[in-house]
Amino acid sequence: MEKKGRFSNLNFLGIPIDPTLGVGDKALDHVDESIEAEKRKEAVSKYWMRCPSCGKKVVKKELIKKGCYACGWKGTEEEIELAQVKQKSQASSTVLKREDTHSYWTNCPECGRQVVREELEERGCFICGYKPEAEAK
Repeated sequence: MEKKGRFSNLNFLGIPIDPTLGVGDKALDHVDESIEAEKRKEAVSKYWMRCPSCGKKVVKKELIKKGCYACGWKGTEEEIELAQVKQKSQASSTVLKREDTHSYWTNCPECGRQVVREELEERGCFICGYKPEAEAK
């Protein structure tokens, strides 16, 4: 017997009806609009800016005077302006190519547990004993 969902009986002419009436979509749209508005506000702000090294949002005068509080980067006003121009040009480019980087953790293909990628590739899974294909051959 098929288990019925909580809202499975809500339909009109055999077409299921969304009980949230699209409220979830509206909330996500609102979040996206808020993020875009914050980016526009940050772009025209003369008070805040992003650190060229770590990307943290910092006070522009403090970044010039003392450097970044998060990463310790220190530079001149010219370096900051060059970094801002570079960031804007990268943001305006159509598609940025992402480097193929591997994460530190991965899931074992045999047992599905999260393990260190390098250890799995070198020695295999310490939980279930899975060995990579390169060593098995």
